[in-house]
Amino acid sequence: MELYHLRTFVTVAEERHLTRAAERLFTSQPAISAHIKALEEELGLTLFERTPRGMQLTPAGVQLLERAQQALAAAQGFLQQARGMKGELMGTVRIGLNTDADFLRLPELQARLVAAHPRLEIEYHAGRTGANIPALRVGRLDVAFISGDCDDPLLESCYLRDEELAVAVPESLRGQTGAGDIAALARLPWVYTSPECSYYRSIQALFQAHGCEPVKAVMSEQEDALWAMIRLGQGLGIVRREHIDRPENAGHVHALPLKLPPLPLYFAWLGKRSNDPLVRALRAVVAELWGVDDEAQDRADVG
Repeated sequence: MELYHLRTFVTVAEERHLTRAAERLFTSQPAISAHIKALEEELGLTLFERTPRGMQLTPAGVQLLERAQQALAAAQGFLQQARGMKGELMGTVRIGLNTDADFLRLPELQARLVAAHPRLEIEYHAGRTGANIPALRVGRLDVAFISGDCDDPLLESCYLRDEELAVAVPESLRGQTGAGDIAALARLPWVYTSPECSYYRSIQALFQAHGCEPVKAVMSEQEDALWAMIRLGQGLGIVRREHIDRPENAGHVHALPLKLPPLPLYFAWLGKRSNDPLVRALRAVVAELWGVDDEAQDRADVG
């Protein structure tokens, strides 16, 4: 069994399409098919079923996918450690994002990474906190930005800052919020995020403490779509306070005078990779950029 067989298996499983997998791996579709066939013959198992919706994992494929991802991550870690021993970082690093680039200071981060490690190939993967955490565990991401509380004992982190949250009220619903009575607010329409987003927990905490459930008008997984629907009057929602305070939103969206707990932002990685040269280099650049003490982080107390 070759590593490229495993890499092809994982890529097809993620893309669910032979052509897209071939494009991602810079090879041909017949080569992808040949890799999968060779792997299936060696294992004596069928890993995929071809359906009108694309390549679907069989039950055996589902069970083996995580092990394949772990094997690839281990091989990448081996190479990075060997290269790090020579004092030069090479290869690919995958960084998970959970919000917009400006808030995460990605332009500055990219500039510093390129200056410090010019031969490092950097990939930014858009996602959410609830998706980034399992991706770190199985090696699909090397590091990630995550928000809020998480009790995963496998992760370690570095605290970066707090997000100030507020309930955003569109102008069309402003007159119905009253004095901020929680039960009354629950009867108004709300723009929800998916459970994988840390804002979802903030909404749940706000209403569960008062024993009520808000009206879910619509759900959005994208932060820009969430904001657009609030601004258009589809419902109330929880957002970062800075969005409401922007001059262009004056008269369109208002902040409800209701104090919400801040949401901590962390930079996280798999604990057993703390001494991986790649992870250590990324931690150092992020800590310098954000002006934080990377060595003072508490193990697994991440968000």
